[in-house]
Amino acid sequence: MNIKEVAELAGVSVASISRAFQDPPSPYISKKQRERILKICEELQYYPDIHSQRLNAKRSNTIAFLSRHVAEMEVYGAGGRRMFDYNFGSVIMGAQVALAGYGKSLQLILVDDAYLAERRHLKMVRSRMVDGILIWGAVESDSYVTELLHEKIPVVLLTTDGVPGGAGCGSVVADEYAGMSMLIQAALDAGHRRIAVLEPGRSGSAGAARMRAVTDTLGRAGIAPVWTSPENGFNYEFGRRMTAELLKSKVPATCVVASNDMAAWGCISELRNAGLRVPEDMSVVGADGIPVPGDLVVDSFHLPAYEIGLEGARTLCRGLEGEPGPRRLILPVARVFGNTIRPLS
Repeated sequence: MNIKEVAELAGVSVASISRAFQDPPSPYISKKQRERILKICEELQYYPDIHSQRLNAKRSNTIAFLSRHVAEMEVYGAGGRRMFDYNFGSVIMGAQVALAGYGKSLQLILVDDAYLAERRHLKMVRSRMVDGILIWGAVESDSYVTELLHEKIPVVLLTTDGVPGGAGCGSVVADEYAGMSMLIQAALDAGHRRIAVLEPGRSGSAGAARMRAVTDTLGRAGIAPVWTSPENGFNYEFGRRMTAELLKSKVPATCVVASNDMAAWGCISELRNAGLRVPEDMSVVGADGIPVPGDLVVDSFHLPAYEIGLEGARTLCRGLEGEPGPRRLILPVARVFGNTIRPLS
C-alpha cells in the first residue's frame, strides 16, 4: 500500500500523511489530526519510506563512528586465547545509548587503507549519508580527520585531545595525565626508585599524556627511569616483548610501569616465564582498568570509556540541534587498587 492509497482511505491529502510522520511534529497539522492519521496508518500497517523521509528532512538521523581499530583482537598464549578491546565495546555502548535518546542510529566504520584510498570518508559526507561523526582514537598522522573537518560536518573526537587543523572540533577525553601520575606516585610511596617504563605510543594524545605524567612525576621526586623500552605500544605482545628486552638488559628494576593493562599482562606473562613473581620479585602497574578474572589484579586507573562515548554522542547531538555546550570535556579517572605493587622495606 502506497501513500496515495492511505491518504484516500484516511480522507486527507498526501501532504498531511507526510506531516503526521515528521519528528518533531509539523506545525501545519493539529495534534488531534496527527494522532488520527497515525492510528489509521498503524491499522493499515503503513510506514513511509525512510529514504523519502530523510530527503524531505535533509537529515539522515545517522551518526558515523569511525575507528582505525574496530574491536582490535589479539591472540596469545598456548591456547590461542582471544582478547577484544574492552574499552572499544564500552565506548560504543555509551554512544549508542545517547544516540537512541535523540532518535539517531549509529553506523560503525573501519577506517583502513582501502577505505581511505577510495576516499569513502569524503563520499559519505558529500552524499549526506550521515549527520555527524564520532572518531575513536585518532592520532596526529590521521590526515583524513582534517579532510572531514574541511567538509564542515560536525565531528567529535573520543579519547583524542585534538588533531592538526582541528580548531573548533569537539573532543571528549579522560584525564590520562592525572591517572598515570596517581599510579607513579603510588609506586614511589611504596618505596620504588628503580622504575622501568614500557613506553606508550605518543602519536595520540592519550599516550603522550601518560608518558608526560611518568616523566613529570618521577622528575618531581628527583629521579629518572632506570630503563625505557626501545619501542612503544599498547598491546599484550608489546608488553611481553619489551619485558624480555628489560630482563636481557639485566637492569635491576623493582617496578615496571606499562603503557596500559594489556601491556602489563604481557609483562607479567614474560616475568612468570622467567621464574619471577609479581609483585614479590617485580611490581607492575598498568592503565585503563581492564577487568581480568583471577587472583592478580593490576594496579591501574579506570578509563571511563562508556562515559566518553555517552558524552561524546551527546555533545555531537546538541551541536546538531544548535545548543551551546563545551567543545572539550575532560572526564575524571578513578584509581583501581590492585595487588601488583609490593611495598619495599
